[in-house]
This record gives sequence, structure tokens and C-alpha cells, in this order.
Amino acid sequence: MAVIAVDCGGTNLVFGRFGPEGRGEGFGARSTPRETGAIPGAIVAAIGPLLGSGVTAIGIGAAGLVDHTAGALVWSPHASGGRVDLASEVVAATGLPVTVDNDANLAALAEARLGAGVGHRMVLFVGLGTGIGGGLVVEGRIERGRGFLGELGHMTLDPSGPPCACGRRGCWEALVSGTALGRDAAELAAADPLGPVARAAAGAAPRGEHLWAAAASGDPEAGGRLHEAGARLGRGLANLVAAFDPDVIVLGGAVAGAGGLLLDPARAELADCVEGRGHRAPTPVLAARFGPRAGLVGAALAAGEVA
Repeated sequence: MAVIAVDCGGTNLVFGRFGPEGRGEGFGARSTPRETGAIPGAIVAAIGPLLGSGVTAIGIGAAGLVDHTAGALVWSPHASGGRVDLASEVVAATGLPVTVDNDANLAALAEARLGAGVGHRMVLFVGLGTGIGGGLVVEGRIERGRGFLGELGHMTLDPSGPPCACGRRGCWEALVSGTALGRDAAELAAADPLGPVARAAAGAAPRGEHLWAAAASGDPEAGGRLHEAGARLGRGLANLVAAFDPDVIVLGGAVAGAGGLLLDPARAELADCVEGRGHRAPTPVLAARFGPRAGLVGAALAAGEVA
């Protein structure tokens, strides 16, 4: 028995097949379509070579507002177009059971059941990618609120801040996400075309990973940008601790690859800004065990439940 897992993020559509022992194979990636109506076809085309004998179900995580019960992507800040019935379209194309959830919810599920959150009752996952998504798992089950709990990236931290993909300004993800760090990298590369960030990009469009590569090499400007991003991350985490008081916060997604350059100032800012500091136990902030593949692992877990 095997399942297929799909993580449809704001930038990349990642997929793989998972066997009965949870071993993954056939991993691949392609760009996420820029129009929601094209996403089901892109998923079917991507996973086509993985279909076959032994596959019993498909789990899909999608960035944006997801109606889990209906299996629909209601709205995505990263793609134009409206609601698309992901589950029904993929079922029609494959004949297999399909479950759909928010990508960060599934990453949270993976980390709570198998990863950094094991042993904790309430696990808050924060995914740092193209945007910022979140998932809350309580006693091993995803908490969805009325349906859309976890859109953490759209807390407004600075009303006069940069524009966000959601249409507002100064959202947390507009200040800290991969998109935000890519903007910082582009600014530094433009200001110094021969500098560390531009050299790290090596002629490609500057992205967040070029910023932290330059910072890791000792560049003070890149390091300063990452430190400030980490502080903004910590301020947002302090708001979440005040609201949810989780047992543990797990940070995942590609941006978490910056490691201590981002996480150390985030932990320090959280400790400094949290409500009631000095009168409450510190909230652990851990790196995701599954890194950027947490969403895939969670999609495989969810698929296993409907197989």
C-alpha cells in the first residue's frame, strides 16, 4: 500500500510517493500555476508517473484558504482566480480518494505526530516560505476553528509597512517571509553589484538564500537585515504566545534554513516582548524535524487516513 503526497505552496508544487513504512520516493517539484484553475491539472500531470499498483489515496496541501470538508481551495493570495474544487477534480482524473487541507496544517500534523512536537499536547507550527502559514495541533488533531484557523502571516505588524500579497500592508509575512528576504537581497545586490549578496546570487535573481549565504560569510549588511527579520519574527511569535500559549512552537519552511542567523534573534525578541515575561515559563521554539518536507509528510499522513 502506498499514498501520494502533494504540497502546493505559493511558489513550488512538490510531490512524492510514500510507502507503508513511510519511506518516500519519486520526489519531484515544479512551479505552482499562477492561476488557481490550472492547479488541479498541474497536480494530476505531476503525480501521473507515480500512480499505479498499490497507490490507495492522495493527500494535498495547498497554500491559502482551504475548505477541508469540501476539498476546495477557496482563495490563494499567490494565484489569481477564485475557488477551485481540488479534491473532486483530482478524484475524477485518478479515481482515488483525495483529501485536501491547508499546507501549514499538514506540516503541523507531521511535526506534532512524528517530528519536533512529539510529546507535546499543543503544537503551533509556523511555516516560513513564500508567505507565512500556520497550523495548530491539539492532542494530535488539527484545530481549524470555523475552517480557516492558521492564517498567521496576515497579522498586521506595521500598517505603514510594505504591501502584502493579500492586498493589505505590513502583514507579518510581508516583513519576514521568503518574499520579504528576497526583497532585502535584491536591494543589497542593487546597491552593491559586486558585493557579497550579488556574488552569492551569481547572476541569478537575488533571493533569501543569497542573503543568508552572505550573512554567513560575515557580511554585516546582510547580517543586519537577517537580524531585523528575526526580530520581526520574534514579535509575531510573542503575539501568538499571548493568544494561544502553546506548549511548543515549531518553525519550518525554506526560510527556516537560515538557522540561527534568523532564529536566534527571533528567540531573543520573543523572550523580550512576550506578555508577562519573567512570570511565565519560556515557550520553546524548535526547528522542524522534517524541514521543508513537513507539508509532504503531513499530506501522506492525511492520505493514509482516507485510504
